[in-house]
Amino acid sequence: MHQNRIILFSWLTVMLLSSCIQSFEPDILAGDEKKYVISGQVTDEDGSQNINISISSPIGTPQYKPVTGCLVKILDDQGHTFPMGDEGDGNYTTMIDLALLQPGIAFKIEVTTPEGDFITSDYDTLAPGPEVDSVYWIREDHLYNPAAPLVKGIQFYVDLDAAPTDSRYYRWEAIETYEYHSLYPLEWYYDGVVHHVTPPDYSKMVCWKTSRVPEIYTLPTDNLAENRYEQFGLHFVSNLTTRLAYGYSLLVRQFALSRNAFTYYEQLRVNSNPQGGLYDKQPLAIQGNLHNITHPDKVVLGFVAASTTRTKRIFVYPVPGLPLMYDPACDPIPLRNGLKVIKPIDYPAYLLGNAEGYSLTWMDDSCVDCLSLGGINVKPAFWPF
Repeated sequence: MHQNRIILFSWLTVMLLSSCIQSFEPDILAGDEKKYVISGQVTDEDGSQNINISISSPIGTPQYKPVTGCLVKILDDQGHTFPMGDEGDGNYTTMIDLALLQPGIAFKIEVTTPEGDFITSDYDTLAPGPEVDSVYWIREDHLYNPAAPLVKGIQFYVDLDAAPTDSRYYRWEAIETYEYHSLYPLEWYYDGVVHHVTPPDYSKMVCWKTSRVPEIYTLPTDNLAENRYEQFGLHFVSNLTTRLAYGYSLLVRQFALSRNAFTYYEQLRVNSNPQGGLYDKQPLAIQGNLHNITHPDKVVLGFVAASTTRTKRIFVYPVPGLPLMYDPACDPIPLRNGLKVIKPIDYPAYLLGNAEGYSLTWMDDSCVDCLSLGGINVKPAFWPF
């Protein structure tokens, strides 16, 4: 699974003056813009273990800068070493037998970069974690702007029942998948000549899109009388989006964390914006557990955690009592001056029509090709609708 992690490195200073909040962004030295960023975690899930390595980018021109050609390995405190393969784009993977992924075992990584820097993380211990108790949604109206009407939608929640375990620190990741449609089959198009596709091509009318919800969700229970929590809020999906139109699925991944890992993710959450931060591919400049042994003065950003992981998936369709009020992406344009207004750079230009003929109406790609909106037209194996 490709996970996007756009990388930045910045300091934000917030000052409270006369009940007015002002943000201050100091100058960032050129040398502070190029730091190794390493992220990932060892989990007890059946599958590959993944580590990502990149270089931070200037704050004015944020971009993802993967580092390839590293020698990477995971080590545990039982004497095992697991070399990782370079999959390209900064991603490194390996397989670890489930028998070696037991609570109480600690893991770390070691990285040798192409420049010869040797980087290592502190050990992080797999904590025992409970099953996901329940994931559900409630029909709610949210107020985003006092001057605007309430926004209708559904709010997702998760319940935690960790009484059988000693773990007191948790993080959740929400991954959404939804079905969406193009409005028309591909039947007529123009590329200097008008073409009629017979029979019409319906293969790109139904798509599914999967993405990680960007917010960071963390919860400690060490300050609670019981190791449980009800109705912990996840994200809100409004009726102003197509995501609820044809079917919506939410996969929740629950991580039981060590105290150090929780502290890192909590700092990341606090320093991020409401959508999960500007740092989709790079953590903020907060203390992680990585160290450059070759150059101790060079800060390494990120955290490599060991997490017991449990998952639960739910499906939503339809939502009773929720009117959908979104505008479709497709917006056909009448060609009042004929096909001559279509330039070669716009080929192929899709035309509205049916078996009887076409009209001088130009449709953008999204009208006939759902793939143009970033999804896939292969139904996921878990899709029930």
